[in-house]
Amino acid sequence: MAKRFQMPFLGEYYNDLLAIEAWLKDRSAPTEAQNMLCSALTEREATRNAIIERLARKRGISAEALIDQILAGTAEHLTPEEYATLRDQQEQEADDE
Repeated sequence: MAKRFQMPFLGEYYNDLLAIEAWLKDRSAPTEAQNMLCSALTEREATRNAIIERLARKRGISAEALIDQILAGTAEHLTPEEYATLRDQQEQEADDE
């Protein structure tokens, strides 16, 4: 079963907006927050996929491999030094071909 996660307090302004939105739809605030988050994630799919493609290319792996690493909890952010090393390795491999 998936774990629940807790969201920090939204702040007075956004908390008010969420309360109003939930009331207008006759939903609880948590249900409306879940609905809005799912909607926002769906709307960002193309942007997210483009970012994944770029980050995967930077690492010299496929987008699918990067997604697998992210979901497995093994993906790591690259430091500038790590990126430079990877870039040098990729350039060397291209020269060898």
